Amino acid sequence: MRAFLETTFGPADFEVLDTVLEEWRTKHGMEKNNPDVGIAAAVMINLFREGNDTVETLRQAVSQHKALAEFS
Repeated sequence: MRAFLETTFGPADFEVLDTVLEEWRTKHGMEKNNPDVGIAAAVMINLFREGNDTVETLRQAVSQHKALAEFS
């Protein structure tokens, strides 16, 4: 659990998160200032910390996440 909470993010990590978040936001037709986008970003950060640290693995984790799938 300690490593999970101490995850640090570099530019490449933010690029992965931004890519997947923007794809998700566009798919669901949401503006950047929509509060649900902030919630989705928080979920994605947690998924990233759990080891889904590439665009493909994060996409897959997002597609399988119940709360994020409810927007479909």
